[in-house]
Amino acid sequence: MTAWPDLQAAVAGALRQPEEAPPASVSKLRGDVTANKRFNVYRNNVALSLINVLGDTYPTIKDLTGDQFFSTMARHYMNEHLPENPVMLLYGAEFAGFVKTYQPAASLPYLSDLAALEWARNTAYHGADAEPLAITALADYQEKDIPNLRFAMHPTLSLISSNWPVVSIWHAHQQDDTEAALQSLPEEGEAALITRPHLDVLVHPLNGGSFVFACALSEGAAFGAAVEAAVKLDPDFDIPANLAGIFNVGAVKAVSLETGGT
Repeated sequence: MTAWPDLQAAVAGALRQPEEAPPASVSKLRGDVTANKRFNVYRNNVALSLINVLGDTYPTIKDLTGDQFFSTMARHYMNEHLPENPVMLLYGAEFAGFVKTYQPAASLPYLSDLAALEWARNTAYHGADAEPLAITALADYQEKDIPNLRFAMHPTLSLISSNWPVVSIWHAHQQDDTEAALQSLPEEGEAALITRPHLDVLVHPLNGGSFVFACALSEGAAFGAAVEAAVKLDPDFDIPANLAGIFNVGAVKAVSLETGGT
């Protein structure tokens, strides 16, 4: 008798390879229903279900590439990445990396970064709830302490940077007249902060200094060090505006003072 783990592996392998015969344990039904025809029902159901999951997670990619192209691309992804978790909300984490190497999509070099943005929105939507902190919490600290403050960021926060205007492309596909919105795309790359402080997932565009500042804070740098990193890139970095900005978008969960920090 085949061991259960071996049987699972055989079924999983056969599900993703339509040309392979079904596992020997799949028996023939009465009449003319062959084992292969019987197993193909499951192959098709698995494929369609996973393609639909990816389409729900990456609606802008699907809208941009068209149903047929997206289905083909999703099927190729499925062949390399079957779910490893029964929670389908987690399926598709590697899709952005897959798209980057998917040769038929080579003419759309921004597609991978756009997929990364959509995955960030997906994880934010299903992320843990947390009450965002108001900027008034800084009133509890003296001015001399501000450079040493460390910010605990909201658990749904993600930061995305691209050499392409993916934030504008994504926003254009949320408009009623997508074609018109796509006519005025910026030529330079874009960055974004994605978070869900309350019910809705928000996508906020960031410039270079703001992105470096937010990244430094999210990586645990003290406020003063984050400002220094941003000013190094952008000498005109607006400290008060960016400090207010990360609170206004609900990106901060808590603040603490590390004595002796930098």
